[in-house]
Amino acid sequence: MISGRVLDPSFFARPADSVAPDLIGKILWREGVGGGRLVEVEAYLPEGDPACHAHRGMTPRNRAMFGAPGTVYVYLSYGLHVLLNLVCEPEGVAAAVLVRAVEPLGDVSMLLANRGLGPREVRAVTTGPGRVGQAFGLDLTWNHAVLGTESGLVVLDDGWAPRVEVTGRIGVGSGGDLALRYILPGSTYLSRPPRRGAPLA
Repeated sequence: MISGRVLDPSFFARPADSVAPDLIGKILWREGVGGGRLVEVEAYLPEGDPACHAHRGMTPRNRAMFGAPGTVYVYLSYGLHVLLNLVCEPEGVAAAVLVRAVEPLGDVSMLLANRGLGPREVRAVTTGPGRVGQAFGLDLTWNHAVLGTESGLVVLDDGWAPRVEVTGRIGVGSGGDLALRYILPGSTYLSRPPRRGAPLA
């Protein structure tokens, strides 16, 4: 495993739009698979956010979003792609951060194998939320899992605190104008180049 301090649930027990920018530069790691730096995430809020899955209340699909901070919420996008979300706020408040892109670190062989890619295709391995889910070998059985050494999926802090930019979100019919997408500027692993980017104060 790449070295770093494992973030405990208290890190996620805050509003998603506070957690999200702090995740940029942190390391998402799955034991036995690998991982990399988080370079693009989106926050989804419990109020005033029509793109949040829980904006109309709890359903069987979104129940994990109401879980304890650090809970894993995964779902199928278009019936095909497993998308990874990290639950924020105290239990009972539905908010999460969607992992959109990761810059691989260390041995990337398992990430590539899970995506069916060759060693020259590293830049395509985790550039998008569906690709992240596939590269990390996630499926719907991960829903309601908890980040940590017991589950084998962790977020690590190695002390790097990069500059962060914020833009509108991507691929949502409503709420895309909300500045809730956070990126590592200049990263070649973003799912899309930044638009309306602005440095985060």
